[in-house]
This record gives sequence, structure tokens and C-alpha cells, in this order.
Amino acid sequence: MTTLQKLAFGISIEPNWSVNFSREVAVLSEKLGFDNVWVPDGGPMPPYSDPIVTLSAIASDTSRIKLGSSILNFYTRNPALLASAFMALSDLGTGGKKACPQRAILGIGIGSDYNVAKFGITERKGVVDELREAIESIRELFEGKEVTVRTDAFVIDDVSLSKSAKKIPIYVGAGSPKSLRLAGEIADGVILTDRIPSDIEQSVDPVILGIGYSSRKRSAVEIVDSVVISLDEDRQKAKRKATSTCAYLVAWMNDQKAEKHEIDLKTKKRISEFINRGDEASASRLVDRKMVDLLTASGNVEDCIEKCREYIKNDIDQLAFCEPFGPKVAESIENIAKKVIPKL
Repeated sequence: MTTLQKLAFGISIEPNWSVNFSREVAVLSEKLGFDNVWVPDGGPMPPYSDPIVTLSAIASDTSRIKLGSSILNFYTRNPALLASAFMALSDLGTGGKKACPQRAILGIGIGSDYNVAKFGITERKGVVDELREAIESIRELFEGKEVTVRTDAFVIDDVSLSKSAKKIPIYVGAGSPKSLRLAGEIADGVILTDRIPSDIEQSVDPVILGIGYSSRKRSAVEIVDSVVISLDEDRQKAKRKATSTCAYLVAWMNDQKAEKHEIDLKTKKRISEFINRGDEASASRLVDRKMVDLLTASGNVEDCIEKCREYIKNDIDQLAFCEPFGPKVAESIENIAKKVIPKL
């Protein structure tokens, strides 16, 4: 964490939660003092999923907490539509009052292969260059400029919007060194997905390199990392609750990283096969305690404090907590706010 900034804390809403439940969690999170609420884009999934609708509902029920997408991509959502939607979200978040702080944060990235494939997008080239084009196009639209741009990923033809009354920050969700460097160079923030604390430094380094390239100060870019947390007085119950989420984390991990952290590749392959077939229950049964301890902060209050401290040793500015939170979501979020965060 930078010495000039206070560590911030966020809550991540699951994309397939009902809108009403998401609103309840966000309202509770604001009441408990969390700085940000993040809504990922899971693409079409049961029962339904739309992060912009969910963020809009949350904006209507809250007044202070910042509202971010984590993340939207420019393959399935044209950048011009993203710019238009977030200008509307920004207006909704302030209640149309000029004196109110702007709360919307547009988190953008290239999107996962799994999600974009649902729309028939299977071959992508030059993704980092196209990400730069998307960000620059959105910024120009926020400034009220007319934009025309053509890439392999999207087309914007003579589109203009009204100039945004207040700056809408753009954060980049990134994993590759090139996209992380781009985030440091041109974004207002970067959203990491390093579930293993020892891997964070390797992601932060390219961001710092990009910041240096742009001749900006480190404080100009907020670095956010997320942690899957499961908190309960019964540590075994908490760890069991984390197994299904952990199954996805193992399935999405590349083999090189899995080997580095001594995860059996045959087991990882079977977990991936079950996840790809939609059989979450079978995948979860293959998740062992070592995987849970490696990839999540799970257990009682002391366990979660210890693991979260490993994350914040690195140069990050915000720690965002992801589900399952614990067997009892509201109770666990309250305990995170009142018993874990004060010790960090």
C-alpha cells in the first residue's frame, strides 16, 4: 500500500445474485463503512445476470459507496454503449445533484475466453492494443468528443455524447504483463485477481513500470486486489463453504502456476472438466484443504486476519472481499467490517 493513501476496502457482488439481494448486501456494506461495491460481469448465467442493471439498482438505494464494474469487456459490450451507460450511472449515483461526489467507476478489460465464447468470439488477436483503443475512445466520449474508430473487436461510427459533468474513473482488470503495464500507463486504477498473496508482487511490477513510463505518480493509480473470504466461528464450516468457489479458481489457474504451488495437475484437470460441464458439486468434492488455504481467506476471525495481512503486505491500495463471505452472508460481512478490517 502506498504511504500516502489509506487502505480501502470493497465488497464484490456475485453477478448471478438477484438484484434485490445484491441491493441488500450493498446497503449493508455502505452502512458498515465499506468504500466500494464491485459487480462482476458473468455473462448470461442462471438465473440472470446484468452488472449495469445491478449497479443502477444499488445506486438508487445508496448515497456514498462507490459503484464499480469488475469487469466489463469491449467484445460483448461496445465501448460507446459502456460510455453512455456509465454517464447515466454517474448521474443516477449523484441524484443529479452537482454537489454530490461522482461514484461510478468503469472497470474494463478484455474479458475471459470462457465468457466471450458464449457470443461466438473464439479467436482474438492484439487484445491489449484494442483495450487501449477502447479506453481512449471511452475517455473521448466522456469529454464530449465525436468518436470514430474501427478495430477487429468493435466499431464506433460518428458517435458523440454530452460531456461528463465529473470525471468517471476507468480501471483496468488485467492479468498479463502487457495489460498490467497498460493499466499503469493510462488507467485510473487496476483490478488484480491474484488469489495467492505471493503472486501479487509479480502483477504489481508491470503496473509500476507503466506508471513510470507515463511519468505519473504512484498515487495516481489505485491498485485493487480481491480476496475470496469465508468467515465463521466454526472454521471447518467456513472452509467447507469456500470449496465451490475454490473449484472455479483451481479450474481457471494455468498449469504452470498450479505446479508452482504444488497442486496436482490430474486433479486440476478433473476439476476443470466438471466445471466446464456445469457440474459444480462434483468439482467441489475434489477440492482439498490445501487448495482452500492457498486460494482463499477461510476460517474464523483470526484465520482471516492472518491471511488478509499477507495480501496487504504488497503494494495495493484496496482489498476487495469476494463471496462466499461465509455460511451466513450478512453476519459474515458484518464480522469482516467489525472484527477483521480493524485489525488490518
